[in-house]
Amino acid sequence: MSKEIITVDLHCHPNLKSFNSGQPEPAVNMWQKIHHKVEGKFAKTIEGASLQVLKESQANLYTLAEGNVRIFNVSLYPIERGFLHLRNIPKILIGKDRINTMHEVLTGFSAARITHLKKYANYFDDLLAEYDYVYNGQGKSPNGKYEFVLVNNYKELLQAVKRDNTLIGILSIEGAHVLGTGSALDENLSQAQLLKLLTQNIKTIKSWEVPPFSINLSHHFWNHLCGHATSFKSPINAVVNQNKGKGKGITEAGWHVIRELLSRENGKRILIDVKHMSAEGRKEYYNFISNYNSVNPGDMIPAIASHAGMNGYSTIDSSVKENDTGAKNREHRFHRWSINISNEEARIIHQSKGLIGLMMDRGILGGKNTIDKIVALEDLQKQRKEYSKLFWDNAFQIVKSVDDATGWDVVAYGSDFDGTITHMEPYESSAKLPLFHEDLISYLEENDYRKELWYGFTPRQLVQKIMYENAMQFYKRFFV
Repeated sequence: MSKEIITVDLHCHPNLKSFNSGQPEPAVNMWQKIHHKVEGKFAKTIEGASLQVLKESQANLYTLAEGNVRIFNVSLYPIERGFLHLRNIPKILIGKDRINTMHEVLTGFSAARITHLKKYANYFDDLLAEYDYVYNGQGKSPNGKYEFVLVNNYKELLQAVKRDNTLIGILSIEGAHVLGTGSALDENLSQAQLLKLLTQNIKTIKSWEVPPFSINLSHHFWNHLCGHATSFKSPINAVVNQNKGKGKGITEAGWHVIRELLSRENGKRILIDVKHMSAEGRKEYYNFISNYNSVNPGDMIPAIASHAGMNGYSTIDSSVKENDTGAKNREHRFHRWSINISNEEARIIHQSKGLIGLMMDRGILGGKNTIDKIVALEDLQKQRKEYSKLFWDNAFQIVKSVDDATGWDVVAYGSDFDGTITHMEPYESSAKLPLFHEDLISYLEENDYRKELWYGFTPRQLVQKIMYENAMQFYKRFFV
């Protein structure tokens, strides 16, 4: 591994494609690179229409090792069935098999697994199976060169990072639907029954050998706990229905889950990741932790947005005055939708000692016209410079919002690799992180870009903070 800059990735999915590679058992392990199956004319048509989504794994363990991503949050994600049950596609015309082929090309999952997932929707059972898969995946790499381990706290993390060629996973969960909500199974439960189920399932995950460090309260679809933000753009939003529950605040059951997760009376505290929560839900949650932190300064609860971008709005409220449409996102430098972070939120997250992990999804970092111009560049050197500039613009927006040097303590890295993102072409996988680091450093050095916001740090020091130091300080404070 490179001895240059070690990367900590706050959010990636080295397990997602491999876990869903077969049915009834995964066909491959987390080390193997997966190439999406693209066979037949229709599959090639889908591939051609979705070139912005890479058709191979971006964060398998060998790829993470190649990019010197030594520490990473392994995100468990039982896939929401709303992804698989599409609307506005006449099955009688396109055929069920073709719809499955579409999913197979886009996700890299096996056809047998997709068919199984469409029939059964017990998210908690999915979670238990995925946890077992990741936990049992610890150990030496097939070539004997590397080792993968999960750690339970900062002390274990420090011990593991001292061992060369050790890849260190910290468990997280994307979407609290995994606790037993968001499917037909919980529709007929009384409130008392639902709360009992949620309490028991939280107790179970806190009893794991390696409990999760954090969990996203919301994801792409309504889970009866908290509304979600719009996340799908055209053409996906035409066939995937996010409308139910979108924009709602935190429900009674959601508050119950928050308190149970954050409690230390039932096991380790599990932090809440605000990415994907509706703007209203985030406002409510920020108020909750702000009140708690003011009374308990020695036991602060941080706000985390593990994989995000900035939207350029001054306040949370201003980010939702206009609906999240294509027109809203067309002209601005940043991606304007309310799924992203406003200036006000950057200050709130900073005050809570939290982190904002900037993504490798070009569609989250920039507005449509911004991205279209970069994609159209034929000079690859210029394209790399423009993507570096865009990443820095998101980082500078955070620092400018905080308005002092400690703003740099908030900026971190959360790729969302293998999360079906629209990747930046020159940096299509974790293996390209060393190149990205050098491009980021070179861009500032060559242009003195926005030097008034460097606050005396060198470009290399800034990249070191974003990619490694800030996350390590965060783990030191909260990974206990």
